[in-house]
Amino acid sequence: MKAILIDPSKKSVARIDISQDARLSDYFGEKPRLTMRFPNGDDLFAGVQERAEAFIIGGSRPIAGSGLIVGRRIGPGERRPALVRLDDVVTMVRWTTVDLPPKPPLTVRAIVVDPEQGLIEEVMIVANRLALAGLLGGEIGSYVRVPGNDHVLSSATGPETSWCWRKDDLTFGFRSVIVGHDSETGYFADVVTSVENLRTSVEFRAPNESCWMSYADRKAQANLPPAA
Repeated sequence: MKAILIDPSKKSVARIDISQDARLSDYFGEKPRLTMRFPNGDDLFAGVQERAEAFIIGGSRPIAGSGLIVGRRIGPGERRPALVRLDDVVTMVRWTTVDLPPKPPLTVRAIVVDPEQGLIEEVMIVANRLALAGLLGGEIGSYVRVPGNDHVLSSATGPETSWCWRKDDLTFGFRSVIVGHDSETGYFADVVTSVENLRTSVEFRAPNESCWMSYADRKAQANLPPAA
C-alpha cells in the first residue's frame, strides 16, 4: 500500500510502501495521533514523542517529528493507498522546529529536618511527591515557601505532642523536608539553602517545653544514652 512519509530530521518527503493491514504504531513505535484529514479522505498521522524537528503542511500548526499520510480506512484494520500526489505534498511542506518543554529532573538535593532526632541532613531523592511522602512518613499536608524559592513540606499527620523546630520567625512541627522549586516549570529542584546555614540558625523545642535549643545542643542531647 502506498503512503507518504514526511521526515523533518532528513528534510525529506518520500513515497513508501506499507502493508495494507499495517498497524501504524509499528511505524511510530507508539500509537500515533491524527493531525490532519485531507479533502480526498487521506489521513496524516504523527507520533507523540517530543521532537525539536517539525514541519508545517499547508496552513497547519507545526507538527513535531515524522508524519505519515495514508489512505482512508476501508475496513477493520485496513486502509486504501494514499491518493494525494507526492509532488503536491512536497509543495505544501515547510520545515521548522519547535521548542521542547524542559524535562523534569530525575533526582534533586533536599534537606531533612527532624527535631525529634536532632537531625538536619542533606539527601538525594527522586524528584516526585511520592519520594517526599516517603521521607515524611506520610501524606504531605502543607508547605511553606521560604527565601530562595525553597519549599518546606510537612506531614499531614504527626504525633499529638512532638518536637518542633523554627528558623527566623517560622515554626514547624514534626519532621520536615526542604526542597527547591523551579517557578518556570513547576518541577522540584535542588534545595537552595545549605545544611550549614540551617545548622547555625535552626532551633528545636521539646514537647511541653518553652525553651528553645540550638542544633548543637539538640544533637548532643540526642546522642545521650537513655536514662537507666
